[in-house]
Amino acid sequence: MIYGLIVIIWLVCGFQILRHSGIKRLLYFFVGIFFVPATLTVIPISLLQGHSFYAFMFILSMLWHKEFKLQTFMSCPMFKSLMFIFVACLLIGLFDLRIGVFRGVFRGITNFINTYFLFFVGWTSFKIDDRIDGGISEQFLKKFLPITLIFTIFGLWSAFTKDNPILDAVGLEGRFLSEHMENYRTFRVTGFTVSSSVYGLACSVLFMSSYALMKNYSKVQIIAVVMLLLNIFLSATRAAIIPFLIGIIFFIILDKGISKIIKYTLIGIILIVLVYPVLPESITGYFGQMFDSIVDVMSPHGTGGEKYGGSTVDARAMQIGAAMEFLKEKPLFGHGFAYFNEVLSGGKKHPLLLGMESYLCFIGVEYGLVYFIAILSFFISVIMFFIHHRKSTRIYSDLGLSLTLMLIPYLVFAWVGGIWYFIMPILGLITRVIYNINYGKVTFCIK
Repeated sequence: MIYGLIVIIWLVCGFQILRHSGIKRLLYFFVGIFFVPATLTVIPISLLQGHSFYAFMFILSMLWHKEFKLQTFMSCPMFKSLMFIFVACLLIGLFDLRIGVFRGVFRGITNFINTYFLFFVGWTSFKIDDRIDGGISEQFLKKFLPITLIFTIFGLWSAFTKDNPILDAVGLEGRFLSEHMENYRTFRVTGFTVSSSVYGLACSVLFMSSYALMKNYSKVQIIAVVMLLLNIFLSATRAAIIPFLIGIIFFIILDKGISKIIKYTLIGIILIVLVYPVLPESITGYFGQMFDSIVDVMSPHGTGGEKYGGSTVDARAMQIGAAMEFLKEKPLFGHGFAYFNEVLSGGKKHPLLLGMESYLCFIGVEYGLVYFIAILSFFISVIMFFIHHRKSTRIYSDLGLSLTLMLIPYLVFAWVGGIWYFIMPILGLITRVIYNINYGKVTFCIK
């Protein structure tokens, strides 16, 4: 029954993405990625399964609404760097002689669509002559925030029950339950997603966007934002929590100044002192261990994460080092997409790569230097765009910078599969709002 409901949601969201354009299309896109596990396979073709189905339907929607034009893409400030990534993906496929040209090119196209192309999902949510009353906060966040209560409440429930029937329904029983661990990482909350790290960063994106842009919260919206924050920490994944802390602190410094950081820190200390003694031991123990594990990773005198299990800093450094050895063999275009799983059998043939997660590892083993230069140019162009427009659209530029600087350390240390669907559309949407305010034909208005 649960599996059937997931399939229905998957299909409904996909066809609603096809039918609509603009913000409505973006809303259905986000409902789809948050409420349907990315591993769902109904039709076993790359672009017709899991979240790829939404990207496929988005492209069809652009064609249906006559948006799939060169001008639509060329007007985007990141067009050149995105096309550089697209060409790099094609070249990786072309030079992967083990699978043939056709399959290689197909993999290059699907890889691009499932990653950086998603920037256009947000970019096309407004047109140059659209009126943007309140921007993201009015037209997207206020509508989507109440919906987030469904998966964040489910996340809280799963934390107490240590059960996730959604993952069970798609064949991932007990994936994030580690009964041998006797600490806060015994169970990691994933919501309806298939990864605790992806879920943690996805909630971080929504929380930071809401914190930066929302004004005059309703009671429901306040609860939704608090629940997003709680679920970030319930993900119990340092690779998501640490980038979130970097991102939110960076935003507060940029937008509010150092004095606000000091103020919030003092308020936080006072609240902890007042509330901590009356909280149940299960709650204080959970958060105590979690922050201790973060310190354990970041402190020069810590164990690098080994004390609480999971990946350690040393282990990640060894993985990246091993991946760079593969880069020496094929430095320009790597060994090709899916080489890790298909040839190295998920790292079993190379123990140092077992559990490979860092984006740098995939660049070293599969993608090569041309791809690395291409994505580097993209991130530089994004950062420079936000810096350049800070005077005219400070709140959006600061948010864009903070989200980008949150994403970069995440890519270095966490599992990157699927995160693109949750952050690239938001970065594209922020870029579009900034672009319209500065170069559009309408007056920007905040209600």
